[in-house]
Amino acid sequence: MAMLKTILGNLLRPSRTRDPADMPDVPPVYRGALAHDAARCTACGTCAFVCAPKAISFTQDPGVSVSWHFFIGQCSFCGLCAQNCPTQAISLNADVPAGMDSAAGDGLRLESVVHLQPCTRCGAAHVPLPDATMAVLWGTEEAERGYCPDCRRWAASARLRSAFVPAAAEEVHHER
Repeated sequence: MAMLKTILGNLLRPSRTRDPADMPDVPPVYRGALAHDAARCTACGTCAFVCAPKAISFTQDPGVSVSWHFFIGQCSFCGLCAQNCPTQAISLNADVPAGMDSAAGDGLRLESVVHLQPCTRCGAAHVPLPDATMAVLWGTEEAERGYCPDCRRWAASARLRSAFVPAAAEEVHHER
């Protein structure tokens, strides 16, 4: 009797599923494909780390470039990649980017190439920091702008050393 009561109760209720035209309102920044600005990307890998469905990946051509890859078929449009990008190289668009709206190929992949530059101190290939980040970190001083991360750490420790040990400042000048 209870089963019959449940069945009749469900038949008399309105539908609990939504009509395809009756979708909930969503923030426009959480829908659509990603846009990637290679000039701002430092290839730190944060976006790939926070991407749970692994829609973002990196490949590296040693000494030449780092490529950023995005596959829209795996994206859940959560926005964590754009939210966690330290240089705002990733943004979410309401529209599909023109590069992805291609009839040729699968049309679902996006790739950006970040070219490596040689360090001005040691010559090692590295991903340069964006100009805005350079200006905030080092101001207009040009000497350290072309340094790789290892040389930046070396320069920072040399400044600390020279601040605490004045004799070390003369050694730093001799090393350059």
